[in-house]
Amino acid sequence: MHGAAGVGYCPNMTDPAEFKSEAAAAADGEGKGPRRRDNAFRRRSEIARAAIDVVALHGVAGLTHRLVARQAGCSLAATTYYFDSKFDIVREASQLTLEGYADSLRRTLEHAQKNRADPSFYGAFVARLVRNAVGRDRSRAICWAEMLLDASRHEETLLLSQQWNASVRSLWLDIAIAVGVKEPAEAARSAIDVTVGLVLVASALGVPPHKVDAVLLGGADPMAAWAPPPASPDEDGPFRKSGKKAAQTREKIIQAAIAILVTDGAEALTYRMVAERAGIARAGPFYHFPTINGLLAAAQARLFEESKQRYREAASERPEVLDNDRLIDRTVAVLVREATEFSASNLATYAIWLQASRQPDLRPMVWRAIVDQYRAWDRLLSSLSQRTRPADAMIAFSLFVGIHLRVLTTGSTIESLSHVRSELAWDFGALLNGRYPL
Repeated sequence: MHGAAGVGYCPNMTDPAEFKSEAAAAADGEGKGPRRRDNAFRRRSEIARAAIDVVALHGVAGLTHRLVARQAGCSLAATTYYFDSKFDIVREASQLTLEGYADSLRRTLEHAQKNRADPSFYGAFVARLVRNAVGRDRSRAICWAEMLLDASRHEETLLLSQQWNASVRSLWLDIAIAVGVKEPAEAARSAIDVTVGLVLVASALGVPPHKVDAVLLGGADPMAAWAPPPASPDEDGPFRKSGKKAAQTREKIIQAAIAILVTDGAEALTYRMVAERAGIARAGPFYHFPTINGLLAAAQARLFEESKQRYREAASERPEVLDNDRLIDRTVAVLVREATEFSASNLATYAIWLQASRQPDLRPMVWRAIVDQYRAWDRLLSSLSQRTRPADAMIAFSLFVGIHLRVLTTGSTIESLSHVRSELAWDFGALLNGRYPL
């Protein structure tokens, strides 16, 4: 993956004469004749591919025509000629990403049909997708995840996310039918959810491809295989001020940061924006948090503790002996509550996870939250079945994340929420009976 300052960047984009000539060249590419149309199509695709890298590096909030032009190695005029607005670029990049993913699924379908693959192929395919998402397809996977979260913020990207979901589910269903998976419609839905969850978790933790295989195919314990390096000493050092007033200011800063994460994503977080949102002096956020990553870590810690308290309360409300039906009921209640009442907090959390895919020093804090959830799921599954594997708790957690994200990013309608119980019933039934495809 190339950085934003890609090779071939035209340094004189601000020259009005050059801007005019580049715009004229772009217009000429749109002229009559197959060759010119092909050139225009190729240039548009090059710009969209560059946008994928820019979104992977800077998030949707950080995407600009100028950064895309730099990454594509063209002038600013070319990007503004082909794409009137930032959303036009995002839409084209989203479409290009979907087409690439759909082509991969179609090739997989052809392979499965040609080689008469059996149901075991399905789980291996999920593992391969996750492995590729943290390896060769990393930019495309992070770009897709950024656009997924952005769907919860803007109506335009929400429509793109809904189109994504419909297109991808149809292809997954065809593959499930081709390899003879039982209950193919549920298996396809579940495979998408678990893949989404696993990709987000593995990307946030910086898991290398071979360790994805070790857990999903080799039976390794994810608590050992996926743990990031220990946190380095706190660069922020001790708080510069103690006392009630300092604590109140820090609280304002953390809450302002979380609000920005919800509305714009981690890449939009700046000291200036935080100060304005918190209503404090511009130097205030830096005074209390000398690094942005330190502020992100504080926000993640706050979100983690709040969510942990909510999960404790949900567990204490149902002290009865747990069985499969009660596990499903409890999980549905928690998921629906998190997707509706606490959707903003969860979007902020996922935004930090995505930032951790780019900033390794955030991973230990993310890992702490994931370990807590893994252990909770492991205790629940182990109490209900003697057939659990080390990966099962991570699969259960990833299914929860995948369903949660689907509801958040395609619109938490009454219809979508009404299906959650039957979906989780299928997932847990397959996990607890040792017949889950992965």
